[in-house]
Amino acid sequence: MRTTVLKPIAGSLAFSLLLSACTLAPRYQQPEVNVPANFRYDTAASQSSRAADTGWEDYFADPRLKSLITLALQNNPDLRMAALNAEAVRAQYAITRSAELPSLNGSAGATRSGNAQGVGNSFSVGLGISAFELDLWGRVRNSSEAALQSYFATAASRDSTHLSLISTVAKAYFNQQYALASADLAQRVLKTRQETYRLSQLRYRAGVISALDLREQEATIAAAQASYAEAVKNAELARNQIELLISQKIPDNLPAALPLSRQFKIRQLPAGLPSDLLLNRPDIIAAEHNMKQANANIGAARANFFPRISLTGSLGLGSPQLSNLFSSGSKSWSFGGSAALPIFDWGSNSANLDAAKIAQQKTVVAYEAAVESAFREVSDALAARSALNAQYNANVTQSKAFADRLRLVRLRYRHGVSSSLDLLDAERSNYSASSNLLATELSLLENMADLYKVLGGGLKRYTHDTPDTAVQAASEAR
Repeated sequence: MRTTVLKPIAGSLAFSLLLSACTLAPRYQQPEVNVPANFRYDTAASQSSRAADTGWEDYFADPRLKSLITLALQNNPDLRMAALNAEAVRAQYAITRSAELPSLNGSAGATRSGNAQGVGNSFSVGLGISAFELDLWGRVRNSSEAALQSYFATAASRDSTHLSLISTVAKAYFNQQYALASADLAQRVLKTRQETYRLSQLRYRAGVISALDLREQEATIAAAQASYAEAVKNAELARNQIELLISQKIPDNLPAALPLSRQFKIRQLPAGLPSDLLLNRPDIIAAEHNMKQANANIGAARANFFPRISLTGSLGLGSPQLSNLFSSGSKSWSFGGSAALPIFDWGSNSANLDAAKIAQQKTVVAYEAAVESAFREVSDALAARSALNAQYNANVTQSKAFADRLRLVRLRYRHGVSSSLDLLDAERSNYSASSNLLATELSLLENMADLYKVLGGGLKRYTHDTPDTAVQAASEAR
């Protein structure tokens, strides 16, 4: 008897699950994008670590910077919001996916009623399935798939925020260290010029030089003081930006900073194959999941043209006496179904389908734009790296030459061979060359941070770099 009762419900469930394999979504095809065979200016050694395989702790060398990046990843509100957005979409996917399977509800009731013939009681307990939709055309399945792809896209956007935060913290830190180095340079130049001015005053009193020479040197001292004040201001601005990124004051117990020339463990990061960007860039990954979501939305919109069939079933016990509720003669069951067929909806379903198709086309355009933007960012960063390396080497040579020139002119000035104008010119040239060298070093450091980001590096040690195992398994099962 029990087997006979369960057969209609069990058979219907098996039939509905079998039909749920049907889908009206178009078959997904990744758009073809013209990808170059290689990147120009990618001169890094092929055996070097790729960005995607290099965690940020393996890329940056400065322990102080690493501590700041760790604080930013823990505290930054933008990253925390991106993570919460991903978790919210994941929860929404779980809600949507639950509609693919029937929900089983338990019930219990007791009723006392009366009429002219007397008063009676009614007791019941049971299990039931209420309005489970037979997903004959894949509407529920495609809605669930769209929610899943939305989660993957949001998770990739979270990863993109993660990469941007690492790069932004690094560049803010480089700017702070550059400003401190500039302030130190300006202070050293100021002391040198003040010493030169003291000697010039002695020569002026002896009638060797004119007041014009003194005024020139006073002007250079004031310029050095202004440069020092500017560098101190820039250092404070960079400090404020860092504290904003880590959402707290910079701790006093951080490790000491390394010189600008020792900020990276890897100096020549290879770009690798251009096609790797399609797998490593979070923004491209997000754009691809958006396309898959749009495909699923088309399938759901198409399914709205077809009937919706729902099943309802229950199995329980009922008796007018509580003591007889679980007796053999109190069993009851019911099974039923309903269908709803759209006949005239004033074009609503057609408009929804058209909107879904247009949205899918927009995601294709967005994907192509993301790929093109990614390739341009990498190409620009590689070209800048090549030029900056050459510029930095030239600035090093220039700075050494001007420093040696200043040393020789200063000796000649002390022996009365060179004029004060010669000394001023040598000091200005040396200071300008040293400042240019620092500025080029900053640009090179920022370029290395940018290149790491645009190549999709920094996620190796990120615990949320991929969707969790359960969600990933659900995706692969589809």
